[in-house]
Amino acid sequence: MISESYSIIKWHYSQAEHASVKRWTLMLPAAGCEYHQRTGGCVMCGFYQANKKYSFGRLYPPLVFKILYKLAYLETRRRRPEELFLYNGGSFFNHREIPKNFSDYLFQAVGKHPSLKRIMIESRVEYITPERLNRAKQLLAGKTLMVGIGLESKDDHVRNHLIGKGLALKHFEKTVAVLKESKVGVLAYVFLKPLGLSEEEAAADAWETIKYCHSLGIDEVELSCAFIQEGTKMAAAYERGEFSPPTLWTIVEIIRKTASKGLTISIGNFGDEPPPIAIPRNDCPDNCSPEIYRLIDDYRTTGRFDFLRLPNCACRPS
Repeated sequence: MISESYSIIKWHYSQAEHASVKRWTLMLPAAGCEYHQRTGGCVMCGFYQANKKYSFGRLYPPLVFKILYKLAYLETRRRRPEELFLYNGGSFFNHREIPKNFSDYLFQAVGKHPSLKRIMIESRVEYITPERLNRAKQLLAGKTLMVGIGLESKDDHVRNHLIGKGLALKHFEKTVAVLKESKVGVLAYVFLKPLGLSEEEAAADAWETIKYCHSLGIDEVELSCAFIQEGTKMAAAYERGEFSPPTLWTIVEIIRKTASKGLTISIGNFGDEPPPIAIPRNDCPDNCSPEIYRLIDDYRTTGRFDFLRLPNCACRPS
C-alpha cells in the first residue's frame, strides 16, 4: 500500500470548479528549497527537515521520481481523482530541486491521465518563465495548469522582513501577469500571523492581502494559518513564550469577512511534515476548539461554513 505520508486523496472544495472534487495530494522527496539553503528561508518554514529526512538534501535521479509517481498512480487510479496538487517542499520549476526530465514526464502523464482535469505545482517567481509554462501546457495536452506562489502578505515589511520571503511585490505582479497571459491558473498563499504582529494586526494584514489577491484576478487564494514546526525561528519564539498560533475565532472571522464580500478562500491544513508541535486553537477552559475544527474541515470539503453551529463559548469574541 502507498503510504499516506506522500499520496492522499480527499474531497476538497475547488474554487475553480465551484464544487467539491477529489483532490489527489502527492508529496515528493526533492532536493529541498534552494532559497532556504541559500538564505535560511522563511521564519515559519520547517519543510526543509522533511527534504533532509527523505532525500538527504540530494537530487534523486528522474527514475526515482517516476517510480514514486507510478506507484501512487496505480494505487489511486480507481478512485478517479479530478485534480492533482503536487508538493516538493520548494519550487517545481527549479531543475536543481526537481529534474527537468521528470517534470516533463509528469506533465505528459497528467495529460494522459483518465480522470485528472488539472494539476497544481508550486514555485518561487524567479523560476516561472513563459517558456516553462508553454512547455508544460504543451505536454498537458489540454489539461489545466495552476501554479501556487507564496505571496504571504502584500505588505513589504511583513513579507520580507518579518517572514523573510525575499519577494518584491512588483515581481509577484509581473509573474501573475505572465501566468494569466499564458492562460495558466494562479494560486496565492496568504499567511496568517507572522512573527512580529499581534493577533489583530495579523488578521488585518491577512484581510488586506486577500482583497489585494482578488483585485489582481488571482484564481485561488489559500489562507495559511501559522502552526509551529520544530527547528524554525517561529518555534524558538513559541518556546520562549513570545508567540502563539492564531486563534480559531480569528480564522472564523476572516472566513466570515470573505463570505460577506462575495470573495472565496480556502483554509490550509493545520499540519504537515514534520508534524507541528502547536496549531491554531482557542485558549479556552471549555475546550471549544474540536467543534470549530470540524466546521473548518467541513468548509474545506464543501466551501460552506455553518456559522450557526459555532459554539456559544465564553471565549468567543463579542
